[in-house]
Amino acid sequence: HERSVADLQTETNSLMQGIRSIHLQIAKHEKEIWSLKGKITLARRLPAEILASIFEACILDRWTRAPLVVSQVCSEWRRAAQAPSIWSHIYINVDSLDPYKRTRLWLIKSQSVPIDITIDLRNYTGHVSETMSLLSSHRSRWRSFTLVSLHLSPANDVLRRCTGIYPILRTLCVSIAEEFGTIGGVVEEDAGLSLGTAFNDSPCLRSYIINRNVLVGSDIPSNITNLSINLDGIITVSLSITTVLHIIAGLSSLEEFSVSLARAQDTSFLPHRDAQHLTTLPTLKALTLIGQPDLFALLQNIHFPSLQRLRLMSSSEPIPVSHQWSGLMLLQWLALGNTSLESLELRDVDVAQDVFISCLKSLTKLRTLKLHDSEISDAVFESLLGDQGYCPHLSKVDLRWCSVVTGHTLVKFVRDRSQMSARPIESITVINCSFVEDQDILDLAQFTVCRLVIDSNDYCRTAGCCENRRYRNRLMLRGFSIGMDQKKRRRLII
Repeated sequence: HERSVADLQTETNSLMQGIRSIHLQIAKHEKEIWSLKGKITLARRLPAEILASIFEACILDRWTRAPLVVSQVCSEWRRAAQAPSIWSHIYINVDSLDPYKRTRLWLIKSQSVPIDITIDLRNYTGHVSETMSLLSSHRSRWRSFTLVSLHLSPANDVLRRCTGIYPILRTLCVSIAEEFGTIGGVVEEDAGLSLGTAFNDSPCLRSYIINRNVLVGSDIPSNITNLSINLDGIITVSLSITTVLHIIAGLSSLEEFSVSLARAQDTSFLPHRDAQHLTTLPTLKALTLIGQPDLFALLQNIHFPSLQRLRLMSSSEPIPVSHQWSGLMLLQWLALGNTSLESLELRDVDVAQDVFISCLKSLTKLRTLKLHDSEISDAVFESLLGDQGYCPHLSKVDLRWCSVVTGHTLVKFVRDRSQMSARPIESITVINCSFVEDQDILDLAQFTVCRLVIDSNDYCRTAGCCENRRYRNRLMLRGFSIGMDQKKRRRLII
């Protein structure tokens, strides 16, 4: 019996050794399978050009370390990441470990392509001269320059070093979080940016974006065509209309201008010293004003003979008094001869019915009308009907959170315009309008393109106010269940 047990134990060990050998072979084959599957995944099969575009999109989404990270995934990704354009977005955090070495690596990898530079000074230590000297040696490649700083002094320190010729620089963005702070125990007193000598030889500079907490006069290059002033960091604002006019008066080539006071709740707007004087901006084509309705008083002091797009966006809770004031302000502005508008957008800015109709009567060239949280009535759309209807060139209508207008009137309006081949409605967007029923939406799609969804770059997507996914899904199911024809399905964008 002992010999039998010993023999069986020996046989068992032999079988276990065979099992271990089989397990090793299985593991070897599984490793090969895993490796081969990795080679046939979509990420490995994508052309290098598409991979490079994806990597660049990641960088534009503020993933600044993307070039380094993707280079460590696999050999195909590493080869795709060698594209110079991927390294053309240079982000410099002065508080990071050895920003000079990082900047040098990005400059080498980007070779000779145009570069977009962002410098973060929020943890400024005063050691930026070496990095700025390195960047300045490549200033012929600067395409855009963004400067983010907690205080004003560090920003001015960098700007004073930006001298020389910048032949292809097109965009300049400066953001100051706190205007008056303490740097090295010294309280800042100068509220101006040092743009007097910075970028004064940049023939292609067109866009200038200012993100600050106070608005003071500054030296803005006269060749700017796009100016954006964002005072969104504070709740209480005291703004002089005279200061705004002084800033833009010397910009004879200005084409787009925006002022944003999105977070301001307590505003004080000082009127222009000479209320009868009008500043003329002959080349301005687009104007955006975001803030309390008082901000719209700026319209009274500027004449825009070539203005095509006007956006008025209120940051306050709608009240009847502000509605009347905003509408009358718009009507007075149109009376000054500013009737070349092709696009009008009113967000949370309501206008009385009779005033709205008078405004539309003056807008003979209007092509696009966008209204958000408006009490626009059926009577306004009825004024657009027939051969003598106002706004004969109107082709795009966008209505969101409009709680008075009815779907029946919208269908009547679109049908009426579709019967006039010279001026049909090309598209209508209807989102969260109380008296527009499902059948109205389907009827609108019979005559024109009807949209129930917003674009990816729409302002409302950031605000998160116009997402209606459940309603769109329900309407889609209903459309298919009633056998909606293919032509109408193509026109209904859900």
